[in-house]
Amino acid sequence: MTSTEVHRSPRPDGRGAAPAGLAERLAALTMPCPVHPSSHLVEAATADWAYATGLEPDPSAPWLAGRAFARCETRVVTLFARWLTLAARLREDPGAIGGIIAVAGGSEPGPAPLERAFTGLWRSCAPGMSRAWRERFTAGLAAQREALPATGTPTAEEYPARGRDAFGRYLLDLVEPCRETEVPEAVGRSRQWRALTEASGDVAAWCVDVAGGRGYVRVAAELLERSSDPVLRPRSRRGAAEEWVIDRLAVRVEELWAAARAVPALTERHGLGFTASAEVTGVACAFLTVPRAYLEWLTREHRYRHSG
Repeated sequence: MTSTEVHRSPRPDGRGAAPAGLAERLAALTMPCPVHPSSHLVEAATADWAYATGLEPDPSAPWLAGRAFARCETRVVTLFARWLTLAARLREDPGAIGGIIAVAGGSEPGPAPLERAFTGLWRSCAPGMSRAWRERFTAGLAAQREALPATGTPTAEEYPARGRDAFGRYLLDLVEPCRETEVPEAVGRSRQWRALTEASGDVAAWCVDVAGGRGYVRVAAELLERSSDPVLRPRSRRGAAEEWVIDRLAVRVEELWAAARAVPALTERHGLGFTASAEVTGVACAFLTVPRAYLEWLTREHRYRHSG
């Protein structure tokens, strides 16, 4: 287990203090996220774009983007909502990722709607970014292509990295072009920045897992299946697995905030000026608001039976 992953996870055998519901564990959920004042326009523009490119709109995409970028310009929110729509469809059709990677490398798009949709988004973001950023982004796509059809159940220690890949860690890379900035490579490669991005990705990915009862929940259920504890009857294992993930999610949120608090010292250590530090801090703030939006979406949609 790496230094950026959870160290204080509850036991997968269900022993110890019973975990509370998600809303009870995370005080931040007692207050709703700020919402972008033009969210209705973002929703309409995102749906129009999806239909025009041949994709099925994803109602959660503009909802999430309007909370993740509540204080940004409308075009920023709309662009991120379109990327979220594309990402949701890629999770459903990982076989399309190969063609998209080819487009990112300079190939002409084929007739597939996902390739056409990606091409427009890529051309709106990639030209202003460095080669290092583009390579990082396409590496994230390649990792998702490998993670989604992976067979076998990973261990609890192995899953966080695979879960980030399957979710699409490149989504956090998109914060930079959406905000028209790029984190200096020295900062982005630092241990502290990786701790921030990995924690942010974990929180968002685990929310999706709990909502759908898959991913990390299945890993925990597999552990419980092998448990010899007679108290854990088969019908209760699903709920116990969800609660176990919720406990790890609560810890991961704490680690996310701790990583974010280290950013000012990180920018000072790398000698960034006022403007560059402000831009990096803005990206770091998005790494807090993106998973925060996923947390609210999880409870608002009542997909977690203990919420509210």
